[in-house]
Amino acid sequence: MPISRIARTGVLAAAAATAVSLASAVPAAATEIPIPISYSVTGSTVVKKTGSTLDLGPGSLAGNLLVDDQTGAVGLNANLQLPPATAHISMLAGGFKIKAKVTVTPTAPATGTLANGTLTTHETANMEISDIWAGPIVPVFPVPTVPGSCTTVKPIDLTLTAANVDITKPITLAGNYTIPDFKNCFIADLALGALVSGPDNTISLTLTAKN
Repeated sequence: MPISRIARTGVLAAAAATAVSLASAVPAAATEIPIPISYSVTGSTVVKKTGSTLDLGPGSLAGNLLVDDQTGAVGLNANLQLPPATAHISMLAGGFKIKAKVTVTPTAPATGTLANGTLTTHETANMEISDIWAGPIVPVFPVPTVPGSCTTVKPIDLTLTAANVDITKPITLAGNYTIPDFKNCFIADLALGALVSGPDNTISLTLTAKN
């Protein structure tokens, strides 16, 4: 074999050996494997100040569980959608009633983790109140608001958890949250703040896998 060919062969062999050693020394980058999920969502929330319960849903949660192919860690990225709900608030021992439409709009996809059987999710959402009616005994007098304007001054921060999770069975997430003050509600600003804004409100959402 000519010397030049021998030298070239030796160089290629050395390069291959170097590549193999580098590949074994540098681990491959982690990859998240998406597992599609789709759930129907129902639930309720209780406003601490009024003690009133607001039914939520039926809505949907759709997205992916994200499995780290190296560590096995499981994350979540999904979109939550809930239809507007109707709130009924009683005051003065039930002698004065308020009815309003409440719309919760997420500001970004829900994220979370599933570890040791516990699902923890995080979501931020704006709350809008519209179609406000009030009155003694029966809420028949409209309270002026502009559609799309009467909202919380900042998004609601929701962190919910569920233990002993089986993703093939209904999952009930629960947690506490704070309702911020409201803005652009005209004469209802202060009233809404006094009535509903504050901490320690509870929420429960049940996720049922869609067939």
